[in-house]
Amino acid sequence: SLFAQSYVDSGIRHFNVGEYEEAMEAFDNAIEIAPMLTETSKAKIYYYRGLIWLSRAEKPSKNADKNPALASYNDLSKAITMDKELESSIQEAYGKLGSFIIRDADEMLKQEKKVKTLAEKLEILDQRVSHLEILKELGTSTLADFYLGETHRLAGDLIFDSTTDVTQMQRAKTYYEDAVKYLEQARYDDPFSKDIIKTLLQLSERLGDPERIEEYTKLLDLAGG
Repeated sequence: SLFAQSYVDSGIRHFNVGEYEEAMEAFDNAIEIAPMLTETSKAKIYYYRGLIWLSRAEKPSKNADKNPALASYNDLSKAITMDKELESSIQEAYGKLGSFIIRDADEMLKQEKKVKTLAEKLEILDQRVSHLEILKELGTSTLADFYLGETHRLAGDLIFDSTTDVTQMQRAKTYYEDAVKYLEQARYDDPFSKDIIKTLLQLSERLGDPERIEEYTKLLDLAGG
């Protein structure tokens, strides 16, 4: 256990002087013999690794094996479950991480416009959804539900406007239903947003939901739309 702890201590020393590569190597070595460590020491490994990944997320490399923002989230999430005393420090890191998640998710919208096939477009949008779900878990952006709703709506529209295949149309319906779910959540922050209500009305029309069509039509009138 002393041998294992020496890796942890070495990693922290390297981290404190900005030697992140050496720190990461020490923490990786410690993880290989983690069963010999206390929960507090394990938490420190994931906490400091999460911070190193966070620093890499600031200027991500296109040739990196991992997405640094996601790697940071995974490590910091492990750390917070192991040692609640790290919670305030991790919440502070989450604020910065949230901005990187949004940046990466926005980049995916640009990529989606560049690819040609429906399958490629939907794959990218599904990746964007995965990122935005993490943003929602972080709790650092009040727009997470809106972004998720709009992404699901976009995916549904891509299918709806390009094919009449029954299986694909069922997939579009699933996207639309998820879009309604998230946009309803977004309305809690802005109950009379005309843009959100209009989108919900359009989605309800495509889903063929008369009760929701009536509800959102009335809400739109109340919102002056």
